Amino acid sequence: MMVFTVVSARPVRQRLLVITMRFFAFSMAFQQDRSRTVRDVSGCLGGPSGSVGLCTFGPSTACCLGWRNVMGVCQPVCHKPCRNGVCVGPDKCSCSVGYKGQQCDQDVNECGLPERPCSNSCMNTQGSYRCYCDPGYNLMTDGSTCTKEPECSSARCQFGCQIDRVGEVRCLCAPGLHLAADNRTCEDVDECCGASDVCPPRRTCKNTFGSFVCACREGFVLGTLQDSVQCRDKDECLDSTHLCSRHSQCFNTSGSYTCQCLEDYSGDGHTCWPRRASQSKTSMYYRYKLSKRTRPIQQPQHP
Repeated sequence: MMVFTVVSARPVRQRLLVITMRFFAFSMAFQQDRSRTVRDVSGCLGGPSGSVGLCTFGPSTACCLGWRNVMGVCQPVCHKPCRNGVCVGPDKCSCSVGYKGQQCDQDVNECGLPERPCSNSCMNTQGSYRCYCDPGYNLMTDGSTCTKEPECSSARCQFGCQIDRVGEVRCLCAPGLHLAADNRTCEDVDECCGASDVCPPRRTCKNTFGSFVCACREGFVLGTLQDSVQCRDKDECLDSTHLCSRHSQCFNTSGSYTCQCLEDYSGDGHTCWPRRASQSKTSMYYRYKLSKRTRPIQQPQHP
């Protein structure tokens, strides 16, 4: 800190000038120290903390602005949900293939791109596209290339064909499809019905035409966990999506939650009602006998 000493003939002016110069020097030092000690390590995995969205403020550390602490990990906050993607930064979405926009809610028209994905006809679909061939052409196994093979046209294959060495024509199907009973058309392969689980833990398989997707199971949401995109537990008690009674307490569990009625209430946690005061058998018998002995007073009838 810089200290300025001013020699003046008037003590009052000298003190005011010294105080002003000290305040100015302290403010400049504070701004320099603040810009030096506040360090945003968002996106930097090689730092000492090894976490994204973590900032240091002097001797203490905390999640940066636009991030929140979720089970000890700084998670980005997107005030508007990412429809077809994942939140990777404060109000920043990383869209899945085939989608665009700030919230990943806009479909990408692959058929309208400068580099067309299909050699002949293209039909845009939600989040993807389909290729079709002109008459006299066959779609190859890559799903996008059409070739003119007169020999294959006689087999009337849905996608493409292969001619072996002896000249026999055999229809082919794209990956994720298999040849139907007519040996001409192709049917979808349901990868989700296999004996082994094709999806990682906390995810469930959903079949699509020619492929499949792994979605988070009920009670889990997609997010960044330990510097990777994973399905983490959804805290229904924290985000108030539980169905517990207002007279109960919510307890979060892995992939679900439980409800427990408060001390003075009974029920299953979803429905709770006040408990009745317990009475002894002696007290109940006394009240019963008292009700039998008590008679209503009849008023005399006047003629």
